[in-house]
Amino acid sequence: MSILDKVRRWIDGESAELVLEQAARDAQIKPRSKAEEFIVKIAREVESVMQNELVPLPQGTTIIPSEYMIFLSAEDDKEWRGAKRRGLEQGLYHILAERAKEIAGKKKLETRSFVIELRIDGTLEKGQIRVQHSWEDSAGNKTGILARPKLAPEVETKTPVQANFNPTIKPPIVATDPNLLVPTTLAPAEFSGSRSGSPQQAVPIPPNDSEEMTAVKSRMAELYKLEIWRGGVRQNVIPIYQKEIAIGRGSKSKPVDIPLTGDVEVSRRHLTLMTDGAGNYWAVNEGKNPAAVNNYELPAGQRVVVAAGVPMNICSYMLRIQPA
Repeated sequence: MSILDKVRRWIDGESAELVLEQAARDAQIKPRSKAEEFIVKIAREVESVMQNELVPLPQGTTIIPSEYMIFLSAEDDKEWRGAKRRGLEQGLYHILAERAKEIAGKKKLETRSFVIELRIDGTLEKGQIRVQHSWEDSAGNKTGILARPKLAPEVETKTPVQANFNPTIKPPIVATDPNLLVPTTLAPAEFSGSRSGSPQQAVPIPPNDSEEMTAVKSRMAELYKLEIWRGGVRQNVIPIYQKEIAIGRGSKSKPVDIPLTGDVEVSRRHLTLMTDGAGNYWAVNEGKNPAAVNNYELPAGQRVVVAAGVPMNICSYMLRIQPA
């Protein structure tokens, strides 16, 4: 009997004599480890939430919450790291996916997939867990597109005519009409000017002219660039135009400027990065899991100075500021 089959039977609480005899024989050979008991405890808690939140629909189908946040104590969180943590997540997902189908019974289960996310709750003691569910569509968090900077609207500008520069010739005076929303233009003869005569004023385009010029607005200045690394590979370099940006996994209820997808340990809103535009930077950790600057773990909710070029670690991601 595989470990997954045993866990499923323990969750079911089967009391058949054959099962009990088999469990007794297994216990004599190899007693259940603390890790196995911990997995069973989590699976039972999540299954209880599934059963309580199961919603039967009129069309003969059922749905369950699409996301389950499992809160561990800080001590347990340290023990379940790396490959051990991935094994825990994969094992729970496999077991609970089967249990969800069994809970639905004969009715078709509309919920196609769900997410299991491990977090930290500093109020819990070792061995204690807490499960929180969400009905939010988790599929939207699986694939994220890095946010592009909010630029001024695209404008179509004309290439200026290259003229021979003569320092003794004064620039032409452009007449403006406050009732017009179009720039004025100079005829070639008026632009040339002369040494002795004063340049003529440009004539604005009449309001009834069929040609409508584009109003040019100033573009936002780039404050810095943000490098995104994962697994030792640089994923992207994003120009930043805002003085304050939010970084995290993101969701419909908690949108972010820089989404970090594919790592469920990253909180929806994990880090806020700020700058004064003069080369000074600060970071605020808002995530459930740690964030670190140069291997220094950031305290939750406190603003900490960050130097350009120093690595900032958010779970499996590493970020670095490139000054403009």
